Amino acid sequence: MARPEIKDDRREQILDAFELCVARYGLEGATLGKTAEFAGLARPLIRHNVGNREDLQEALVERFLTRSRDATEHLLASLPDTNRLETLLDVLFDRKSANPHLVLVFNALSAAAPDDAVLAAQLQQWLTDFVGHLKAEIVRAHPETPTSHLEAAAVGISGIYFNVEALYPIGISDRFVTSSRQAAHLLVSTLEAGND
Repeated sequence: MARPEIKDDRREQILDAFELCVARYGLEGATLGKTAEFAGLARPLIRHNVGNREDLQEALVERFLTRSRDATEHLLASLPDTNRLETLLDVLFDRKSANPHLVLVFNALSAAAPDDAVLAAQLQQWLTDFVGHLKAEIVRAHPETPTSHLEAAAVGISGIYFNVEALYPIGISDRFVTSSRQAAHLLVSTLEAGND
């Protein structure tokens, strides 16, 4: 029997391969055969270490959501005590912070969500959590702003951010990214104007 750390390493190797397949072929096109090929393993090892196709998908979704949440928490914890919101926006719209591969994985998951109520609910909760974190930072920077404006700003900035992230794989220009960051800052400035 394989030692637990070897099995864990093998599981990560398989999930990495499945993630590559999902990014390239979408969720439906990421088969056990392609995953085995990408992992450089025999197909029975996929089943032995992770399970069937549904088990692979469940593990991938859980890993994606966990990594995304951990990255968000790490980002929020690293923000300075002053100018937190401005710093957050600058990081969100920094090309160096983007991960086009994970965007492709998310796109594949969201494309499969209409036919999978559990997946749809997981992605909706993930989005709600992200918007909630952003709203909390906006509240911190603009505590006197009406709640409806805070929510609108958080949703608007999220929309701009996710649009940019979704377009990175096609090679959008720095000008587009800069203008998007400026649009997010302009949206925040409307809250500042409303507080005067």
